[in-house]
Amino acid sequence: MSKTIFLIRNVTPSSYGGAETYQLELAEVLRHNGYKPIIVTSSEKLQENARANKFTVINAPYFKQQNWSGWRNILLPIYMLKQIKLRKWYKQQIEKYQPVALDIQSRDDWIAASLAGKDTGVKVFWTDHIDFRTWVLQNLNEKYKNLIGKHILKIAKDVDKIIMISDFEAKYFRTVAASYNLQNIVVIKNGVIDQKSLYEDEPIENNFCYVGRIVKYKGVGELIEAFNIFSDKNKTMTLDLYGTGPDFEKYQQLAEKNPRIIFHGFTDEPLEAIARSKFFVLPSYYEGLSMSLLQAAMLGKVPIATKEDGNPEIVEDHKTGLLVKSRSVNSLARAMFELVENEAASKQMSINLRKKYEQEFDFEKTIQEKFIPLIEE
Repeated sequence: MSKTIFLIRNVTPSSYGGAETYQLELAEVLRHNGYKPIIVTSSEKLQENARANKFTVINAPYFKQQNWSGWRNILLPIYMLKQIKLRKWYKQQIEKYQPVALDIQSRDDWIAASLAGKDTGVKVFWTDHIDFRTWVLQNLNEKYKNLIGKHILKIAKDVDKIIMISDFEAKYFRTVAASYNLQNIVVIKNGVIDQKSLYEDEPIENNFCYVGRIVKYKGVGELIEAFNIFSDKNKTMTLDLYGTGPDFEKYQQLAEKNPRIIFHGFTDEPLEAIARSKFFVLPSYYEGLSMSLLQAAMLGKVPIATKEDGNPEIVEDHKTGLLVKSRSVNSLARAMFELVENEAASKQMSINLRKKYEQEFDFEKTIQEKFIPLIEE
């Protein structure tokens, strides 16, 4: 039996975030279990990192035009012609590499790659990184709107399994797509490979750490304002932000009067940054099952996170971290004070968080027990 698997994640070539890091984690686990993962992507950074880790990479075609709503509906015939071309391209790749399964994780490929898989008799899985909730299923139940989303759900019934990375995403998907009566939805929670032992000797900095995109919906503005309130009274802690994004310069300017807010830009070593931190912060407005939050859990770094979406599946308030309202500067500031001023409680939350990771989010264990059996059925 072929042991090759395509991991397909097509995004804007400049994009790289948690969903792209997921490909590397999944590829590593599959390789450890005797499979040959091939990463099919248009993300330049993902291609670079995949090659550095000695994975085979296929540079996938990417549709630059992604907004087909409103007046652009008249251009949908062009989109479908592109899909026919992309379907043919995927059939060629399947014939060349002979994969046993496709794990498709991006919108356009949910159409073309799925149909190519069906044409060639290859197993097809979908994995959702909140793309369904944030745009694929928008306006789904309105007549003449989101024709692409409707088309995707017609294809969905023939997919072997639709994998949701959190309970929240699965519930949302089942609710919005209820009329399609899909019976092939499963939850295989996101996770990270256990690397805690590699970072035991890292010196701990007296700081709050954020790792992620520097963009409004991640709550970076509220985080800066909350830390300004906190640092008026606490003169020792710093706020270290790792990442880049379209609002990088805007938030640098917002924080320029506070020398204890440090922007590090993009890092190839997010685990090292989190391992050096004392506390972790994720103030996003919406979230799937955050890769950086899972990394913090694996390392036992007590987080402050918003009560949004998948976050409460990792952070149990006052047990494995603190949950706060999204978009609330005052809630964030209060949580910062609470963690710093209650050292004993913070230590216990760290212990609880690590135990929760071991029980629910050890990615190698999850893939071995839940994903690989689907491939081998």
